[in-house]
Amino acid sequence: MKYIKTPGIESILTLALACALLSGCIKTEDALDPEIFKAWEYFDINNGPGDDYILSLFEDKKGNIWAGTQNNGVSKFDGHSWTNYNVADGLPDNSVLCIEQDGYGNMWFGTLAGLSILAGNEWTNFADFGGVFALLKDHDDHMWLSTTNYAVLEYTNNDLYQYYDNECEWCNVVDVLFEDIERNIWIGTWQDLKKITRNTVTSYTASDGLPGGAITAMHQDIWGNIWIGTILSAYVTRYNNGSFELVNLPSGISINSVNSIASDNNGNVWFGLSVMGALRYNGSFMRSYSVKDGLPGRSVTKIIRDRNGYLWFGTMEGGVARYLPLQD
Repeated sequence: MKYIKTPGIESILTLALACALLSGCIKTEDALDPEIFKAWEYFDINNGPGDDYILSLFEDKKGNIWAGTQNNGVSKFDGHSWTNYNVADGLPDNSVLCIEQDGYGNMWFGTLAGLSILAGNEWTNFADFGGVFALLKDHDDHMWLSTTNYAVLEYTNNDLYQYYDNECEWCNVVDVLFEDIERNIWIGTWQDLKKITRNTVTSYTASDGLPGGAITAMHQDIWGNIWIGTILSAYVTRYNNGSFELVNLPSGISINSVNSIASDNNGNVWFGLSVMGALRYNGSFMRSYSVKDGLPGRSVTKIIRDRNGYLWFGTMEGGVARYLPLQD
C-alpha cells in the first residue's frame, strides 16, 4: 500500500498537544431588491467580524458562530455581539483557514503559522506543524489535521499518527478532511481523493469519474449523496453507491471553483463559488444567487447551516451574511 500510517511523528508535539487538551478539561453597484432584507442579515467589519475577508465559518456546541478571517484573526458571534481574537490575544497568525471543536469543548484554529488551541481563556500554539489547512473531529473524538510539514495527522489517545503518500507528493497537499455517515474518513488532496475505511485506504482519481483538479469541498446531503467540489472545473461530483457522477454547474462560465458545499433544512444543496456567488440545487435544477439576490460579496468562501436552520455565507470583501432559506 502506498499510503502509510506512521505513529510517533514527534513525541514532543504529542506531549504538548496532550497537555493542551487536558488543560482544556478544567461593495458592489448592483441594485438590491428590498424584499431580500426579510431573509438576509449582514455582518461586516462595521458591525461584526474583524475583517471583511472571511476564510472559514464554524458553529460550536453552544451555538456560537466563529468566523476566521484573512487579515484579523477569528471572530465569535454569541447571538448578540461579536468578539475578535487575533495575534495580540494569542493566535500565531491572523489568517485563520479552518476551525473545529474537540470533544472537551476546546476550539482549534488552523492558521498559516500553525495550530492554535483555545482552552478556556488560554491559547496554546504549535508552530512546528506549519500551515494547517483543514481540521476534523471524527465520531471517536479523534482530531485530524492537514499540515504543511507532516501531511495529514490523526491525534488519538495521546498518540499522533501520520498519513503520508510516499509515491505522490501532491497527494499530501490536503484542503479537505471529511467524515461521512458511515464513519469513513475522506481526504481531499490536490491530486486524488482518498477514503479510509477501518485502516484500508482507497484512492480515487479522474479515471474513477472525478473531474480532476484539487479537491476543495465535500458534503453529504440528506439522501446520503456525497458532493465533491474541485477547483477550475465545470462540474461538481456526486458520489453514491460506489460511483461518481458529474453534475454541471450552470453559472454562466465554463470553469468554476467550488469553495464550500452545504444543505439547508429543505434538502437543497448549496455551492459557494469563487467570483460567481452561490448555486442552490433542489435535485432537478440549479438557481444562482449573486449580489443582487442578497449576497454581500461575489466570492463565497464558506457556507454552513446552524442549529436554527439559518445558512451563513462567508465572502471575500463582503463579510458574513445570515440567510433564512425561502420556499421559492
